[in-house]
Amino acid sequence: MAKRKGQTFSSWVRILLLAIGVAGWWFPTPGTAQPGQSNHPELRWQTIETEHFLIHYHQGTERTANVVARIAEEVYPHITGLYQYEPPKKVHIIIRDTDDYSNGGAYFFDNKIEIWAENLDYVLRGTHNWLRDVVTHEFTHIVSIQKSLRFSRKIPAGWFQVFGYEEVRRPDVVRGFPDVLVSYPISGVNIPGWFAEGVAQFQSPSRRYDYRDSHREMILRDRVMTGKLLDLKQMSVFGKNSVGNESVYNQGFAFVEFLTAQFGDSIVKDIARLASNPFSLKFNQALEKATGVPADQLWATWKTYLENTYRTRLATILQHPVVGEPVDTLGIGNLYPRVSPDGRYLAYVATGKSDYLSLNHLVILDLKTGKKKRVSSRITSSLSWSPDGRYLVYSRKVKVQPNGSRFNDLYVYDVQNDREIQITDALRARNPDWSHDGRRLVFVVGADGLANLYTLEWERLESLLQEKSWKTLYYHLTEHRVVEALPEDAGKDWQLNYRKARIRGGQLRQITRWMNGRQFYHPRWSPDDRYIFVDTSIGFGRDIVRVDPQTGEMTPVLNSVCDERYPTFHPGTGELFYACDETGIFNIYSLDLNTGEKHAHTNVVGGAFMPTISPEGDMYYSLYRHQGYKIFQVPQVNAVPMEYLTYDADYESKIPRLQVDDRLTNALPASTYRRQFPGFFMPRLFFDYGTFKPGFYFVTDDILSKLSFLGGAAVNRYWEYDIYAFFDLKLWKPTVSVGVYNITRKIQDKFSDPFYVTGDSIEIKFDLLEAEFTVRHHLWNKVDWRLSYIFRQYKARIGTFAVKELATNRVFVVPPVRYTYLKGHIISLWLRYKRLPLNLESDINPVKGRYITLRINREWNRFLEDFATDRAVGLEIFKPVNFTRFELDWEEYLPVPFLKYHTLDLRMQLGYIDRPVDSFFYFFAGGLVGLKGYPYYSIEGRTMVIGTAIYRFPISRQMNLEIGQVHFNKLYLGALFQYGNAWTGRSIPWKDFRSNVGIQLRLDAFSWYLFPTRVFFEAVYPLQEHEYRGVRYPRKWKYYLGVLFDFDLRFDRKGFMPWVR
Repeated sequence: MAKRKGQTFSSWVRILLLAIGVAGWWFPTPGTAQPGQSNHPELRWQTIETEHFLIHYHQGTERTANVVARIAEEVYPHITGLYQYEPPKKVHIIIRDTDDYSNGGAYFFDNKIEIWAENLDYVLRGTHNWLRDVVTHEFTHIVSIQKSLRFSRKIPAGWFQVFGYEEVRRPDVVRGFPDVLVSYPISGVNIPGWFAEGVAQFQSPSRRYDYRDSHREMILRDRVMTGKLLDLKQMSVFGKNSVGNESVYNQGFAFVEFLTAQFGDSIVKDIARLASNPFSLKFNQALEKATGVPADQLWATWKTYLENTYRTRLATILQHPVVGEPVDTLGIGNLYPRVSPDGRYLAYVATGKSDYLSLNHLVILDLKTGKKKRVSSRITSSLSWSPDGRYLVYSRKVKVQPNGSRFNDLYVYDVQNDREIQITDALRARNPDWSHDGRRLVFVVGADGLANLYTLEWERLESLLQEKSWKTLYYHLTEHRVVEALPEDAGKDWQLNYRKARIRGGQLRQITRWMNGRQFYHPRWSPDDRYIFVDTSIGFGRDIVRVDPQTGEMTPVLNSVCDERYPTFHPGTGELFYACDETGIFNIYSLDLNTGEKHAHTNVVGGAFMPTISPEGDMYYSLYRHQGYKIFQVPQVNAVPMEYLTYDADYESKIPRLQVDDRLTNALPASTYRRQFPGFFMPRLFFDYGTFKPGFYFVTDDILSKLSFLGGAAVNRYWEYDIYAFFDLKLWKPTVSVGVYNITRKIQDKFSDPFYVTGDSIEIKFDLLEAEFTVRHHLWNKVDWRLSYIFRQYKARIGTFAVKELATNRVFVVPPVRYTYLKGHIISLWLRYKRLPLNLESDINPVKGRYITLRINREWNRFLEDFATDRAVGLEIFKPVNFTRFELDWEEYLPVPFLKYHTLDLRMQLGYIDRPVDSFFYFFAGGLVGLKGYPYYSIEGRTMVIGTAIYRFPISRQMNLEIGQVHFNKLYLGALFQYGNAWTGRSIPWKDFRSNVGIQLRLDAFSWYLFPTRVFFEAVYPLQEHEYRGVRYPRKWKYYLGVLFDFDLRFDRKGFMPWVR
């Protein structure tokens, strides 16, 4: 009877999932990070079809969809004409507005684009017409990258995989657990970040909605003047902080413009065509062949050109700088400073040591004592003080709505009582400002790419903040009005036309109702509260206008070709202060509204933004320099002679002119969305257990990613095969998954009996089948849950063999025997709490945080006990094996004091089975996922305890080494200690606990410019000899090697589609 440890399905599934998981990386797109992935079953999707596009949109985005349809057809001939390439089918464009989020993504294999309706307001970018820019940008991605594909759009990649296994020493184990895991892509696209994003911003000379605005110039100029210009290798990959990733875009744009100036606009088409060579490992080969100049020489020439240009332009500024004194220079994002009305405090948003601008906190600085206090986090707007200085108001995007959306909402911080009060819910409000009488807030509300001004008014603020109940309002999704009650004819499907919102109290009033795409940004009340001054935009750059809060009438104040933004008032003189780039560099200016007299108050190399003036006349502002925003103070602000600001005399002529009207007038006909499923095939070269096992993956995903399928197969010359199919359904709030695995393995065994003998080995084939139905969802912000039903059936076949009876010398031919040795049903509950701060080390070495998983399985099994001899069929005799399995995996990451990027990684793995069971069902505590100094199957039992401590530190955090198609980024070294055991009895056998020590190397890299490549090597030495079931395991080194997409080997199945789009 063959019941082998090596055939326990849990171990095979672990191995199989590693091979399957790589298929999820067939479409990584730089720069398309998405908000929380909620399924949003409440959405009703429709489609607009044009000559070259299919635009899919949901309720509340009809205006955006119609404008996008018009823009897409307008730019189509210009982009396809430049590259002399047209997509083979109509391009899908998906419009989303479920979150306060602004981005776009080009899925060039799927032939689709995703666009978020909200307009981009990003402190590292200038202001452009969002829809025209993003549609042209993403469509340029589609055309340029499809032009450069090395294989076919239907073959995104191939895979080279090698799995090696531990040496088997136990007679009841067929095959050891893996100790070598290599899964490496052969990519169908080989485009560096700088070229992909550079040409997407360059767009087409005949139709361009982007330009190198003063923000882009600021970031590039700062890098050049501080000697921090990214080289070609650094420009090729992302994986940097917010400023670094933006610099890939930024330098890519500038470098592409340099190339087109040198070699003509068609050079981008030639480079894309040459990059499609399937035998080329490096993009630079295409660049050099197209230009006839070595890539490094091109970059060096461009660098020299930039240095000469900026030194010449900055000559006067460098002789007469006016910067002020630093207040807070830590980190990359110190923004939105606001002085309290009494001048005692300065509030601002700061990133501190965070690598990303979104991971910020609200700081209140005592200007007398210098003490800082952090009072909130994840701020998404500018700030404002109440007139008495007791309260701060701002917006955050932290609450998850019942449908999974995340919206900006207003919060008030009570400085006196140290508490934060949310005052709006699902209103999508941002950038508030407090009136001087203390009874009104003005702010911006957005939806469907529109932005309008609203006020919240009250009689007594304290009553509003103490209000326990909320006042419900309804935002009309197409009329963009707020009503206090649903009309009688709204019906049960009212959510198709309205979004429910709430305010804590008071009266909400709509001030403006612009439907043409005009944007409003940072409103400020005038000193007498009669008007609202706000920066606004409809095309390129911003203007400052005056809005009457009673009528909504808008009057221009500053509306030059240049960009004027961030209005504020001097509390003493009433002058309007603002930031403007009229010279090509943003500086702080003031305007006397009575006389029209204008003055400059800074003269900087980078850029000056977001001024605020104290009662004493001191100015605080945000200065961009040294690759980040810093808070600076200019005491007793004075005028700077305009001639000192000389930089680019022709700057205004470089700003494009654009007149648009993006109102929804004549809506295009729309039909109900119909699913389409583009399919992809990926060949697989797999070396498994020393045998060549060719195979493939097949992936298809409907355009909205609501229905997904991943299938695959691989087979070797012994007809051992792996077949699997996974379905993901995102049609309801929880995601439903169905998966089926079928695996076969063969071994050669000997027949052993004292009365019979055979000289031939016997072939035994194992056939393992498992099917799983899973429901998964988010429980809270950091907690995920998964509930699964699993069916499993394991069979074996003993092949024909001959035996000779020793007593008679007669030879018998034993026919094949097929039997089932396990039938099982499992109900599994899996919970995960994950809180790992996002930073550049999160993947290779989390500096702090926690990761906890709990799995509870209730199993009902029928396990083979014997064979019956009294019947011809149904030979198996099963015994019931029913039990509950508990597994807890708790990992803590602790920063090491005084040693930056050094981490102590502590992990505890616990397992318990609640009753005696056959050893077939035991925990295995060795190998790659357990005590690494001992083989996987050498330590087993009903109870398992494993403790792991790793001290990990960087060898190099910026390798910047490129070999072939691989860009090496970071290298970390770790020292490892483990202690643990698995046993079957009730008492803890402390004397049998085992321990090991070792070293761990982790290498973080990119392949083909965009595929994460995570390499680990571990050498581990056991501190005790181990003997189990008559097998002795001596003290000798064990080695592990992995080349995967992640360092995490927890084998947490994230449903059956292991990628996140």
